[in-house]
Amino acid sequence: MIQEQNRAAEKWIERLIRFFRQMPRRKSDPSEADYSGWQQSEQQYQKEQAEWLKKVEARRKQKRTGNGERPE
Repeated sequence: MIQEQNRAAEKWIERLIRFFRQMPRRKSDPSEADYSGWQQSEQQYQKEQAEWLKKVEARRKQKRTGNGERPE
């Protein structure tokens, strides 16, 4: 019985691998890349990091319960 389950799991994994190998691949176009941050100053970088941190903290607060504790 365990061998049958292992075979079924292996077949499922093989099908999953085949599925992902058959998916069409799209190489990213270099013209779509965002290089705007390459020339930013340290001050700009710090500002963007602070904004990102505020967003992360806001998401964390939303996930907490009404009493301010994190849900488990």
